[in-house]
Amino acid sequence: MKENNLPFKSKLILLSFLLLCVLSTLAQTDTTYTKEGFTFGLLPAISYDADLGFQYGGLTNLYWYGDGSRYPEYEHSLYLEVSKYTAGSTLLRGYFDSPIAINNVRTTVDVTYFRDQTMDFYGFNGYQAVYNANWEDDSSEDYLSRVFYRHHRDMFRVLTNFKGHLGTDNSPWEWMGGLTFFNFNIKSVDINRINKKLDENDQLPDIPTLYDKYVDWGIIKEKEAKGGNHLYVKGGLSYDTRDILANPSKGMWTELFLIYMPSLFSSFDDSYIRMNLFHRQYFSLTPKRNLIFAYRVGLQHKIAGDIPFYLLPHMASSVLTSATSQGLGGSKTLRGINRNRVVGDGNLLANVELRWKMWRTKLFKQDFYLGSNYFVDMGMITQKYQFDLTPAQDELRDHYPLFFNNEDDKLHLSYGFGLKGALNENFVLSAEYGFAADKQDGTSGLYITLNYLF
Repeated sequence: MKENNLPFKSKLILLSFLLLCVLSTLAQTDTTYTKEGFTFGLLPAISYDADLGFQYGGLTNLYWYGDGSRYPEYEHSLYLEVSKYTAGSTLLRGYFDSPIAINNVRTTVDVTYFRDQTMDFYGFNGYQAVYNANWEDDSSEDYLSRVFYRHHRDMFRVLTNFKGHLGTDNSPWEWMGGLTFFNFNIKSVDINRINKKLDENDQLPDIPTLYDKYVDWGIIKEKEAKGGNHLYVKGGLSYDTRDILANPSKGMWTELFLIYMPSLFSSFDDSYIRMNLFHRQYFSLTPKRNLIFAYRVGLQHKIAGDIPFYLLPHMASSVLTSATSQGLGGSKTLRGINRNRVVGDGNLLANVELRWKMWRTKLFKQDFYLGSNYFVDMGMITQKYQFDLTPAQDELRDHYPLFFNNEDDKLHLSYGFGLKGALNENFVLSAEYGFAADKQDGTSGLYITLNYLF
């Protein structure tokens, strides 16, 4: 049973909400807003997963706008989230962002602990790794396990980012720098722990997962199989002409930076250097700026060294809009495609969106709007992760096509729509539903998160 296969009732609720938002445009208002002082959004963190159980907890985003002269930009923002799954997975996060905490330097600090008992793992190099949906479908005759394409991952991260203008305070050119520390604990899925929370008829079989097979075959190196500690430094340049950071109606935002993870500050003897290039641009299609066309193009490329397999999906950025920044596949990259489906040394990503602010008003002296977005997401591997199958050639002789093919990766495509509810421009509640165009990438996914994708 896949966690992104929604029951009909859930889809009906989502579509009904969309209809309600469209009807509400009949009462659209157009008012000028400002905001001063302190405000916050508070929401429960609730979801359900067939293997993890119910997620429960809460999240809040606190904003300080000062005298309001910077609105819709804030002076300080603090995001806090505490949530847990009944089967044991846990998320603890604190994220601080301020353009004035250090004079003329935008400062970001993130501390996150995320225990993911069923982290997605489909192999490497996109379509070169064969995905068999029937193996995790408990209604199929070919069923193996609902967690066959999973492993356990504990991640602890401390991240710092700093950005400052080059030249005058109004210059769109900025320098970027920062440090990121990771601690990863990787292992097989704890079947016994999950089964304790499941009914007798829902029990998971205790069989090797794809991760276990990759370790046995030597594709995942022994020194990487259990995780490790890593500290990397990054630096680069940014060009930013956006009018509003949370949902720009015009301008562009381009970042180019290098990541260097020295072996001196790693659990392993290997270092690596990776380049990241992301370009985002926004166009207002109406005079009132309530219809916006936006796109993002991103390129990641390994320049030198060896990247641990569990850091291959990591996408470094100067801004984090969620607890993790990884892909390709899932809520932050290719919506509707299985999480981490497209993993390699280098990749290309593109997202295209049409955004519509359908209704805007003031509620309880707060600036509020409802919106929708319609998107197409694309990505592919541009640089393969190299591994040697020679040690496993005897075992794979008769069933190699079940796990691998020799074709180069090609374009992965998804599409869908979303709904937005925004408080004072910056606190954005998002619900998006994406569809995968190829069954090798999964079927569909519903994502209820915060913020726009980019």
